[in-house]
Amino acid sequence: MPVLSTFRVPRIVWPILLLGLGYAGYWRFDHVFISPGLKESLTAAVDPANTESDTLADLRNAQSQIHTTRDAEVEAMLQRAVLLMQSAEAASQPAGASGNSAELDKYIALQRHYKQRNMKVPQSLTDYIQRATQEEQQAKNKPGAAEVLDQQVAQEDSAQAAHLFQQLRAALGLPPLPAK
Repeated sequence: MPVLSTFRVPRIVWPILLLGLGYAGYWRFDHVFISPGLKESLTAAVDPANTESDTLADLRNAQSQIHTTRDAEVEAMLQRAVLLMQSAEAASQPAGASGNSAELDKYIALQRHYKQRNMKVPQSLTDYIQRATQEEQQAKNKPGAAEVLDQQVAQEDSAQAAHLFQQLRAALGLPPLPAK
């Protein structure tokens, strides 16, 4: 009779193998899975019809629904995209005009006050108002180096935010938005 060789796995290997498989499953769940509640909030946040306030509300809602490492990564991506959009909006606003305009408005109101009381407007006030108005018009017509840099920053931030929104849409299984 031939002797059959049987290979037996030691008993200690089976629990180690099960623990290894359990850890691999947990790791995959933690790094790949997006929680359903968070996915719903993020899907609403990346909707192109959303206003900024709607997106911020969805972001606050999403922050309370983070359960896995992947959830935290995707939420951080949305938070960065929102910050970039806000930065682009702030950089595209004219910076210097509001301060000079407030100062000019104050002196124009003072001039109006003189005229309402039938008082003679001081020549220095009239000269200042004319000079400030001319400077404001020139500033509007010719952007300075700071305004050009602000516009470049706004364009770069806007492009990065659009790229992050596209990545979020891909992570959520949504189709990409058409390029503008």
